[in-house]
Amino acid sequence: MLEAILLTLAATAGNNIGKVLQKKGTVGLPPLTLNLKVMRTYALSKTWVAGFCIDILGALLMLRAVSQAPVSVIQPVSGCGLAMLSIFSHFYLKEAMNLLDWLGVAMAATGTIGVGIIGEEQEVSTISFRPFAWLIIATLILFVGVA
Repeated sequence: MLEAILLTLAATAGNNIGKVLQKKGTVGLPPLTLNLKVMRTYALSKTWVAGFCIDILGALLMLRAVSQAPVSVIQPVSGCGLAMLSIFSHFYLKEAMNLLDWLGVAMAATGTIGVGIIGEEQEVSTISFRPFAWLIIATLILFVGVA
């Protein structure tokens, strides 16, 4: 369980930090299109490429974490990524944080530690996708009917 929680923390940090680096890398670049010249300018932006790779690595780590622990543990821990993003933005982007911001970061960290302490190991069971398929169909009907 601890390994899955640590993987989740690394994954969510990778996702959030990767997106910040991608955003920072787009400064001075044209809007992204399927034009090869535009795509080449993105591919040559070291900051954007680093952010993209870190984001992908975060996604792969999240897949590994989900395979090791229940989503009921992984999802709350991944919420701590916003706290990590705040800290990263404070030090890397030089964004100011007030006392309330720091309190939120501390609460997110405390919650993550709490989930790690009280989370229980669960045995893997098979999942029926039939109810999930019906949920998707009902959602599509609802949104198509509204539109």
